[in-house]
Amino acid sequence: TPATATALATTALVIQGVSAVGQAAAAVDVANKKNDAYVANAQSAKDAYFLKTRMSNQRLRQERIQALNKQMDADLKARKAGATALAAAAGSGVQGANIGQLIADFERSEGLYNDRIEQRMEQVQQQTEMQQLGYQSEAVSRINSQQPVGFAEAMFGVIEPLADFGLSY
Repeated sequence: TPATATALATTALVIQGVSAVGQAAAAVDVANKKNDAYVANAQSAKDAYFLKTRMSNQRLRQERIQALNKQMDADLKARKAGATALAAAAGSGVQGANIGQLIADFERSEGLYNDRIEQRMEQVQQQTEMQQLGYQSEAVSRINSQQPVGFAEAMFGVIEPLADFGLSY
C-alpha cells in the first residue's frame, strides 16, 4: 500500500538522519582525541627536552667542579714543591738564580697543567651544547610527528555525513 511505502521511506530517512548525526558526532570525537594526543605528545617532548638539558647541565657543573679541584691540587702541589726547594736550598746555604729557575719550572708546569684542564673544559662545554641542540631537535621531531586536526578538517568530517543526508532528503 502507498501508506506503508511512505512509512518505510520515512523510517529509512529517519534512520539515515540519525546515522548522519552519529557520524558527525564521531568525527568531532575523533578530532578532539587527535588534538588531545597532539597536546600530550608535545608536552611529553618538551618535558623530555628539559629533563635531558638539566641532566647535561648538571654533568657540566660536575665536570667544572672536578676541573677546579684538579687546578687547586696542582697549585697546592707547585707551592709545596717550591717551598720545599726553598727550604732545602736555605738549609744548605744555596741561593740565587738556580733556585728562582727551579721555582719558575714548578709554576710553568702548573700553568701547563691548568691550560690543559681549561682546554678540556672548553671541549666538554662544546660537546654539551651540541648534545642540547640534539635534544632540541629530537623534541621538535617528536612534536612534529603528530599534527593537530585543523578546523577545516574537523568541519569537513562533520559536514560530509550531514550533507549526504541533506542530499538524500
